[in-house]
Amino acid sequence: MKMKWMLILLLGTLAETTLGWKYHRSEITMNWTQARQWCQSNHTDMVVIQNQAENDYLVSWLPTKKKSPYYWIGITKNHMNEPWTWIGNNSTWIGEQSWAQNEPNNNHITEFCVEIYVNNGINRGKWNDEKCATPKYPVCYEAQCKATSCDRGRCQEIIDNITCLCEPGFKGDRCQTAVECPPLSQPDNGYLSCSREKLTFNSTCRFKCYPGFLIKGSQDVTCGITGVWSGPRPSCTSYKQALLAVAGCAAFSACCICFCWMKRRKRKKLAQVRQPEEATSPSTEAQG
Repeated sequence: MKMKWMLILLLGTLAETTLGWKYHRSEITMNWTQARQWCQSNHTDMVVIQNQAENDYLVSWLPTKKKSPYYWIGITKNHMNEPWTWIGNNSTWIGEQSWAQNEPNNNHITEFCVEIYVNNGINRGKWNDEKCATPKYPVCYEAQCKATSCDRGRCQEIIDNITCLCEPGFKGDRCQTAVECPPLSQPDNGYLSCSREKLTFNSTCRFKCYPGFLIKGSQDVTCGITGVWSGPRPSCTSYKQALLAVAGCAAFSACCICFCWMKRRKRKKLAQVRQPEEATSPSTEAQG
């Protein structure tokens, strides 16, 4: 899908509209704090860059400048030993080659703000740490994600569109569809009832048996986040079969007990036979 864009010149402000968001910039220089306040007052906030593709796209949109002042971007820190952090979303993304050569150098001890170079040299698109009081041009974004953009998910803005990160158990381009599990067949000699007509995520079905039959296995199954029912299906067995199974288990247990008792008794007898033999062994007689 190709990005649609337009430039608007109004009150010293330039903007580009994409299918996912709007970039805005001012032709008036400001310190970093003023630049962010201007972005928040007129748009959403100072620009936040989530990956290298966005970084490259932003640089391609900004006008080329031969020298400073360049443009402020929304990454900063409060103290020398803190990591660089993007405003708003607390992201700490920094690409492998984002910084210009020998940067960040904190040359003036308090270089806690960042500008992006838009010259034609080898540092084009690279970052430089700078004193926050230095005048630069602000670059802002206007969010296109709305509260209603995603039914059951979190809206995320990308270069040419918005995307919805769905909650577990939901799918679709706007997370509007609940995951469904396949229909369940009625058990032999029984029936089932479900909490919802549509067998979607978190639906529960209960298996029940007709009079004269017993449920074998877990009575309830639940539709999971991947569209798979939990656990094996229960079955209905007749009282007669159940009693035979119980009787069989009881008989088996009795046989085991009997076998163990006989084996123990046999060992005891063997032990009693060995005792007189040991008492009259050659070594005992020689000592006598």
